[in-house]
Amino acid sequence: MVAVSETGSAAPRDAALDGLRAVAALSVFGFHAWLYTLTDVRVAAAPATFASDLFAELRIGLVLFFVLSGFLLYRAWVRAALGGTPGPTAATYAVRRIGRIVPAYWLAIIGSALLLYPLAGSPGVRLPPVELLPLYFIFAQNFSADTLLKLDPPMWTLAVEAAYYVVLPLLGWLALRAGRSRGAQAAIPLLLLLSGVVFNIILAEQQNAPLGWSKSLLAMLPYFAIGMLAAVLLVERRRPSLRATRIWIGAGLLLVTADFVAHIEGFAILRVIRDLPAAAGFALIVAAAAARPPRTLEWRPLVWVGAVSYGLYLWHVPVLLVLRANGLMPLSPWGATLVGLPISLLLGWLSLRLIERPAMAWSRRTKRFGANVNRSA
Repeated sequence: MVAVSETGSAAPRDAALDGLRAVAALSVFGFHAWLYTLTDVRVAAAPATFASDLFAELRIGLVLFFVLSGFLLYRAWVRAALGGTPGPTAATYAVRRIGRIVPAYWLAIIGSALLLYPLAGSPGVRLPPVELLPLYFIFAQNFSADTLLKLDPPMWTLAVEAAYYVVLPLLGWLALRAGRSRGAQAAIPLLLLLSGVVFNIILAEQQNAPLGWSKSLLAMLPYFAIGMLAAVLLVERRRPSLRATRIWIGAGLLLVTADFVAHIEGFAILRVIRDLPAAAGFALIVAAAAARPPRTLEWRPLVWVGAVSYGLYLWHVPVLLVLRANGLMPLSPWGATLVGLPISLLLGWLSLRLIERPAMAWSRRTKRFGANVNRSA
């Protein structure tokens, strides 16, 4: 998963937001380090212990990634709308989205296939029919039960992200025409939030709904919408006080903790609202990090992990599966982390240096399809 900076220009990286990316990526890694060391690699088969419950809830990092994407990508259009300036062009936006995620993603698909098909039948290795591999290359793996959560299972989130990227220019177009008031701008993410909640209410009432429905953009829409709403409320405002940002972070942590506890306790309402409390908490933390970055999130090792987080996300499950299949990984979450995390970070760094940075550099300079053309010239 990747949550990246704004769409219209090559904005400098925000160290604190990179720190949040690291938190999200390490959280997801921790979840999988636990999951792929279980005897039966299924969440439902996990032992009923407090430790297992905590490790299972580390999946919440996915929600932080979605919130970050909603916040970072939408605020370019919000800034343009509130400032009365043109928004990102469709060509520039599309080329930069492609350059940011597609080359590294395609390489990870090929690498996962080469690493995992020889390990068919090993614990946790779930492979799609070879003839369906092309679905992954067009982000369509969530539409087939034969490919969903197979090969490199976390890639289902990339299909959701890609769907959001396709829809976002339309939302940006609406933002530019909604007017220069903050209330009008907030109406768009609020409508998306409501739509996503309604979809999840309907989904919760279905007894035999396909799993892909719960892994769709509509199901995840509330998380993106809350990030977008945070962008609307924060953009073009004066820098908040230190006290205010501390309150935001404190309230955000409380909401995320409440989400953890509610899922561990199995509250029925979560079938409908899912991780909305955590999403709201993450939005407050993201807004605070963007407005007045906490030093903790700017810790250099954490920022470095955030910079390589996309490659880490793409490669960590294949790494864990290969290590387990070859008897090279202790069957405990901490042991798996000790062995698997350094390898995954190395692959993330190689992905950044050899694939992502060159692709991003190309996407910023190419004039193909009318991208990167100064319309005011």
